[in-house]
Amino acid sequence: MEENTCIIAHYHEIALKGKNRAFFEKALLFNIKKQAHGLYISAERVSGRIVIYVKKEKRKELAERLGYVFGVHHIEIGVVTSADADAIKEKAREIFSKKEKAPFRVSASRAEKKYPFTSHDLEKEIGAVIHEEFGFPVSLERPEIILRIEVVEHKAYLLTERVEGLGGLPVGVSGKVIVLLSSGFDSPIASLLMMKRGCIPVLVHFHSYPYTSKDSLENVRKLRDVISEYSPTQLLLHEIPLSDIQQYIVTKAPSEFRIVLYRRWMLWIAERIAEKEKALVLVTGDSVGQVASQTLENIRTVSEIATLPILRPLAGLDKEEIIERAKKYRTYDISKLPYDDCCSLFVEGSPRTKTYIEEIKKIEDPLRKALEEKALKALE
Repeated sequence: MEENTCIIAHYHEIALKGKNRAFFEKALLFNIKKQAHGLYISAERVSGRIVIYVKKEKRKELAERLGYVFGVHHIEIGVVTSADADAIKEKAREIFSKKEKAPFRVSASRAEKKYPFTSHDLEKEIGAVIHEEFGFPVSLERPEIILRIEVVEHKAYLLTERVEGLGGLPVGVSGKVIVLLSSGFDSPIASLLMMKRGCIPVLVHFHSYPYTSKDSLENVRKLRDVISEYSPTQLLLHEIPLSDIQQYIVTKAPSEFRIVLYRRWMLWIAERIAEKEKALVLVTGDSVGQVASQTLENIRTVSEIATLPILRPLAGLDKEEIIERAKKYRTYDISKLPYDDCCSLFVEGSPRTKTYIEEIKKIEDPLRKALEEKALKALE
């Protein structure tokens, strides 16, 4: 061990996985190693936690990087020594000799009960050293400094800093999903919420260039890069031209139905990509009632064309809640940039807020063969 500085990554949900727990722990350890590449000395699973050894000068940078790892409930930063009581006292002296005097508390735990001291004994002994030798006042209720001591597998970890993590499950444990990604606020957050549930998102962006500017394409690529920071690997982005399909629909369908038809064929194409990528479900950024295409009636009509399940993780959120999450996940500054929405292309007036499958299929069925050909061409 080159350094005794360490960061302990704790998880919550993974601990409830019973016989499958080891699978989730290994996935989390793998993701930590990938996302913290170059910042740590070593990392290992130790009795319900992941211990990461780090050079002191890299500690802050590594702690920040772990803030992007789904599955980590919180991290604690400190040092490691042997489980001998005298060694723990000496390390506690080193820690508090560098701190300004303030109310403190010692909180100890033992992963195994065979040690020759109880957690309470350890708290009393270490607390007495700090209080008597350094004059730090004890405060069990309102401490400004908390020294956490975890004794496990013949080592003692003395931890003085805690940082909350993202929680959830490690990316990759739940399989692939296809996310229909725009450069707005909603779908990037839908992607991240699915990642929090252990999914790997394959991103699909529909554009109408050159009828729209390149802004949405450039913004989506930036969003892909931001979202990928929360993944152990760079996420795949498919860019699909929709303009040929839109131009054909314009000549055959009244304006009030066009957005619903566009969105149906986006799902049809997304499902073809899902087959290629071996993805299990489709994901959209729909929020019920937010826009005309997201009324329950139109959601039902749009969804009918797909055979795969469609997940809508934002369905019950309002715009304010979504924007709050965009700021948290750092997609806000990109999503707020102006862009051309391909769904509104060639649409005049207001779209229908309530459409029905029968009336849409009456328009669509005669066009089906031509639309499928254009959709497959767009996939090329």
